Amino acid sequence: MIKIGIELNHVVRNINKQILKYYKKDYDYSLNIEDIDEKDDAFKYAKFDSLTDKNEFIYIDYPYELYGCAKTMDKDLPMALNNWLSELTNYEDDEVEVSFFSLNEEALTIQSSFFFLSKIGTRVRSVIFPKTIEEINGKYDVVIAGSKEILDFFGNNNSVYTICISNIMNKDCKFNDRYDSLIEAIKDENMLNVLHDFVNNKIKKVVTDGE
Repeated sequence: MIKIGIELNHVVRNINKQILKYYKKDYDYSLNIEDIDEKDDAFKYAKFDSLTDKNEFIYIDYPYELYGCAKTMDKDLPMALNNWLSELTNYEDDEVEVSFFSLNEEALTIQSSFFFLSKIGTRVRSVIFPKTIEEINGKYDVVIAGSKEILDFFGNNNSVYTICISNIMNKDCKFNDRYDSLIEAIKDENMLNVLHDFVNNKIKKVVTDGE
């Protein structure tokens, strides 16, 4: 079995756009959102006096607006994802299990994320909200991520195939493969074969090492 974990933020959900939108609304109306690349770190522009103020903005003032009302990274992504999940059932070389995950969520953001997932009509069967990266270490053979934190953690892990979804924040990260978007990744007909070979070679190595 190939177990694939897909990060929500920066891969599926365009949270940066929401952060900038509501920061402008409450903190800096002069901020020109149109001039900011949505694939850059929103908090380079949405600046707070303290971590407390930042967390209040995310987890108390606007959890629903940021996590629930965000759009997908690409307009056609929900349909493309569901089509891909359907195609996976016909992949003869291996069974493929897909899950979403999202770090740094709590209370109202988790509720809002479930709303986001229902809104986009996803057919992914599971989603987890780990408190730390360590909680998902060992859960996946493949991690598809956009955040620097995730890529830095898994990029040096030889037992996990790391796929980077490009943005300005992760340009210096380590990874096994890179795509401009999740749509581009799932439309790559060769990707599953590469993942199948990786997982099987990893299993053979473990068996060999065990002997």
